[in-house]
Amino acid sequence: MNTPNKNRKPTENMELLKQQASACGSECGCHDTGTQSKTRRIIGALVLVAAMALVARGVVKSNAAPPETSGQAFALPIAATNASAAAPTTEKNVETIAALAELNVVAAKLDGVFLFLPGKEGTSGNSPAATMNKAARTIEAQGKKIGLFTLVPSSKDYDQIKGITFPAILAMVKGRGASPISGEITETKLVQGFLAASSAGGCCSGGSTTCK
Repeated sequence: MNTPNKNRKPTENMELLKQQASACGSECGCHDTGTQSKTRRIIGALVLVAAMALVARGVVKSNAAPPETSGQAFALPIAATNASAAAPTTEKNVETIAALAELNVVAAKLDGVFLFLPGKEGTSGNSPAATMNKAARTIEAQGKKIGLFTLVPSSKDYDQIKGITFPAILAMVKGRGASPISGEITETKLVQGFLAASSAGGCCSGGSTTCK
């Protein structure tokens, strides 16, 4: 009976280790130590983070770049640079005067005025202030300065005003003339009256004696 030899020679043990090592190719990871494997995982993670950073940078750059417009795209509106061409949007207050002569002071820096004449008896109808404002904005869009005024019913100047049916509005242009508008007061009528007063040669139209 053969007894197994428990005490092999060192030479035989070395040959056995070489055979086992040759059976493990270079493509397997059995030769990697724990430190090498950990290092590879760290390098791989760093490469992935760098790639994600490049992608994110490209997205941000794409979003920040201004969009290209073609010939068929709608152009953005451009603010008007000519201030005199734009009509003012604020409502004007209708100032009250007691005499026509006050216009020489309160309207000294204006090109013209719309003067509401309610008459000596006054009027209970709707105020034409809104219509006067519309006409003033239309005229001021052409670079003119317009004021709105009312002559109080108690004014003594009503005794000097002839040929006008009250209530009425006088379109008056400084240095030119005045044109009365009565009946139905519209924006169109007021603008036309202002143009008529602008064409007057220093006298009043409609038989009015209010021009200075």
